[in-house]
Amino acid sequence: MSVIETVRYRLKEGATATEALAAWEESQSFARAQKGFLGRKLAVTSEGDFLDHVEWASMTDAKAAAANFDPGKYPELLGLVQVLDESSMVMTHYEVLGEAAA
Repeated sequence: MSVIETVRYRLKEGATATEALAAWEESQSFARAQKGFLGRKLAVTSEGDFLDHVEWASMTDAKAAAANFDPGKYPELLGLVQVLDESSMVMTHYEVLGEAAA
């Protein structure tokens, strides 16, 4: 079964949603290069809580991608590190049990 990864976070003081979206878009090349990457969405609440929703083919793929998250090795991740408040970040992995389409 596939895996849904959620990464919830807030932005650093002074960072804007526009900057966050640009950083997220720049990081797409990293995500796409990871084994088992299926898709990704970014959402934000009116209160400024961000949710990065990523789908992976397996838990092994999801955890390997998380372990590979290294801005020193992948400069396309630097923008994310500059805008997101790491102290607010919470990553969770869910194994998909069911799925329905519209």
